[in-house]
Amino acid sequence: MREYLQLKASQSRVLLSDVVDRFSGAPWGWKPEWEVVLLIARLYMAGEIKLIMDNSDLEPGNAVEPLTKSVRFKQVSILKRKSTDAVQIKRARDLHKDLFSKIGREDEDGLVADYRANLAEWHAKLKEYSHLATTKHHPGKTVIDQAVTRITKQLAIRDPFEFVEAILTNKDEWLNTADDIHDLISFYTTQLNTWRRMLEALQRFEPNRPALTKETVAANALQQLEAIRDNLTPYQQVNQIEPLIQSVEAVNAKLVEAKREHALLLLEKKIAEVNQALDQAHAQPDLRNRALLPVQQIKLEIAGQASIPQILYFQDQSGNALDSAMEIISTAIKSTTVKPPLAAKATGDSSTVINIGGDQAPQAVTPKPAKVIRAADYSSKSYLESEAEVEEYITKLRAELMAAIKAGQRARIQ
Repeated sequence: MREYLQLKASQSRVLLSDVVDRFSGAPWGWKPEWEVVLLIARLYMAGEIKLIMDNSDLEPGNAVEPLTKSVRFKQVSILKRKSTDAVQIKRARDLHKDLFSKIGREDEDGLVADYRANLAEWHAKLKEYSHLATTKHHPGKTVIDQAVTRITKQLAIRDPFEFVEAILTNKDEWLNTADDIHDLISFYTTQLNTWRRMLEALQRFEPNRPALTKETVAANALQQLEAIRDNLTPYQQVNQIEPLIQSVEAVNAKLVEAKREHALLLLEKKIAEVNQALDQAHAQPDLRNRALLPVQQIKLEIAGQASIPQILYFQDQSGNALDSAMEIISTAIKSTTVKPPLAAKATGDSSTVINIGGDQAPQAVTPKPAKVIRAADYSSKSYLESEAEVEEYITKLRAELMAAIKAGQRARIQ
């Protein structure tokens, strides 16, 4: 049978049904026909032939059903398996070492099995990284998809001879793919934490970007970090990330601290004004706590901020907090003000009892209501360019300020 298949199945396929008919008839007369099928199965498992059905090579597990049902014999073809020569095996082993840094086995089946195992390992890792690579500003999605497609196509080749032939034919492409895959594996296993620190830092610096870009060192470092972030293959630049972050961080911390100190200094002045009003009102601890709470909350917000725009926002809000504190004081004084008692008459006589007893309690001073005047509202222009425009602006602002004072209010310029 081996000799027959060597002649008949080396160049073209032979139907299993034809082989069964041949060897079950004269002069061989092998009965039952399953004896023929058994020999075919032995040659198949020995790797001397391959079985084909529906134009696809049959795997051992899938071959059981068509080999055990005689009605399927006409659907199974036999083809003599080609073997890779020694020269090609050596080339394939060298390529295996270049791709995986491992030495493959010397026999064809063992070498192909080694290729399959390592390619499957690549495939699993790339599928894992593919999910991460879909995240914004994470590199490698296109390369991963291309590599997965290439690996899947190679693994789909079932015949060992064709497998080796295909991988050697595309040697250069496989070497390039291997370089890409090694970069990806290194990035997603050893560099990902550094990469994420960069993305977090850029997000953290973003609110302060207008101020940072005015500083040469920070501006250059930010530009380099963003170039690395947007690079499709940034793997050789990851080692530059930490020093660049530190450069921006140093400038950012200095700018934030200056803005924070300035805002807190202004706020302390407002707290002092509230304390002065509380002293004039002879306020009790409860009133002091309630009145100081708005400005103290603003102080806590400013102290905990790393965003310059947020610091400036709370600095602006501190004026409203001051107004709220003064309103609390004013309301409290009004609610506790009572009329002095009338002189009482002595019971049983017509004389008037006059209270000449104790000292009078100090009179509480009620803070005047505040009116916020936004200085920029009194000019129709962003820039004043002449003396006449300045005089006109000052006249309008002065009139508004005087109107507030005459109305018994305190003007707070904002």
